[in-house]
Amino acid sequence: MRYSCVHTHTSFCDGEGSVEELCQAAFERGLEAIGFSAHAPLPKAPGLHYEIHLLEENFDAYVEAVLSARNRWEGKLTVYLGLEVDYIPGILGPADFQNKGYDFDFLIGSVHYLVPEKGSPPFAIDGDIQEWQQGVQEGFGGDYEAAAYAYWQTLREMIQKGNFDILGHMDLIKKNHHPWLETQAPNRYLQWAKEVIPYLENTSIIVEINTGGLIRRRVPELYPAPFLLKELAQHHIPVTINADAHRPEHLGLYYETAHHAALKAGYTTMLVATSAPPTTSHSTKRKIHWEEVALT
Repeated sequence: MRYSCVHTHTSFCDGEGSVEELCQAAFERGLEAIGFSAHAPLPKAPGLHYEIHLLEENFDAYVEAVLSARNRWEGKLTVYLGLEVDYIPGILGPADFQNKGYDFDFLIGSVHYLVPEKGSPPFAIDGDIQEWQQGVQEGFGGDYEAAAYAYWQTLREMIQKGNFDILGHMDLIKKNHHPWLETQAPNRYLQWAKEVIPYLENTSIIVEINTGGLIRRRVPELYPAPFLLKELAQHHIPVTINADAHRPEHLGLYYETAHHAALKAGYTTMLVATSAPPTTSHSTKRKIHWEEVALT
């Protein structure tokens, strides 16, 4: 089976390993393409975790490292330049990186933070569980159901605003929420999640089947959950498999699990990032070339 990974982090943000080390691992594991997606720089605001994001002063070095790797690996591995951009209402969104003077091949849109309506600072939903619990207490009066609703509303708003190519770890809210989901999640949660999917129709957004939760043993399943993946298939939303790799050894892990999950959900094809067909003109401008491959 043909695979790629365009959700990849290095030591430029919260990953371990250089661009070159990740390229070498991707090549050794037989991936057709690798896309680098450093966590985009954050503006100054309370509650945000700057230590896991690309620093503004390292932006040019990151771009240069990826473009240099593209040249070194030409003919052996396709290398794409991207960013993972947080959507934080009123603070940041993928649109902020559309016209930065850099020619990105792709942007991943993700929701890592919730902005409570009660006026307390944003807080991360996928980091330390104590931060998650404190955020829910301060921002939502301890109402985990309200926090889950806020997540799906924020994700829907990001999709409606667009300006990104790949939807990252669609149901990340379950990362610190999983016991609640297993024992108390109301049917409303399932409905809120499903209601987001029609907003993906008639867009060019691709949903990733993200194996990162399994790799880091934070959740016992893929992102998105089986019920969501089935719903996505019924709405004919295109998918690709990504490792959300933070180390070279993460590349390709649990891909067969994701492959079988896609088949079980009703998908017959998926998208793989690969090399673009040769052109007569040489240009550094290059968006991801996707190929639709059959799932067997």
